[in-house]
Amino acid sequence: MERIARKEREHLARRREILQAAEKVFAIKGFFHTTMNEIARVAEFGTGTLYNFFKSKEDLYFTLIDEKTDELGRLVRAELSRKSSAIERIKRVLVLEMEFIEQNRDFFRIYTSEASRFEWAIKDDCGKKIHDKMVDYIHLLAQVFKEGMEVHEFRSFNPLDLAHAFEGIVHSFIFEWLISPETYPLVSKVETILEIFLRGVEEERRR
Repeated sequence: MERIARKEREHLARRREILQAAEKVFAIKGFFHTTMNEIARVAEFGTGTLYNFFKSKEDLYFTLIDEKTDELGRLVRAELSRKSSAIERIKRVLVLEMEFIEQNRDFFRIYTSEASRFEWAIKDDCGKKIHDKMVDYIHLLAQVFKEGMEVHEFRSFNPLDLAHAFEGIVHSFIFEWLISPETYPLVSKVETILEIFLRGVEEERRR
């Protein structure tokens, strides 16, 4: 039993090392200019070993995306389940999301710039997984908005509409940051996003 457990640990450790090496190479060269041989050299494994874990470069790349999505999802779900106010949870989730994207900027920049070039069959398969996870996240976010409305932290709206609107604003800021030649902390936009979303942009009329 211990022998099996040890083999499993070794398998997971090798898989993790391959993913880490792949992330480094993809971030530098992009998906289309990266080869499995290059990833194998960085991982210090034979190329054949990579194919024992991943059936293709596409499989490796989208596994990496899938696992990063899962990693962010775990952080977000933990924060949304806390017993703090709805507004505080929304703010903390926003900070977490911005920090995570910022820590993985090179990788997400490559993904954003090259996603449109993938074959439709590949993109649809990956896109569905990511879409399903995004739907789950939107519903969690909607539940927090609903809880906030019940205690009058938010005005009364359709909670699902609010969740979609909020993420739409967030994603537009992330996209601009990823493609911008300027260098600035993504988390510096947190207060601006909250101000726009929670207070709106219309000035209060004088009475």
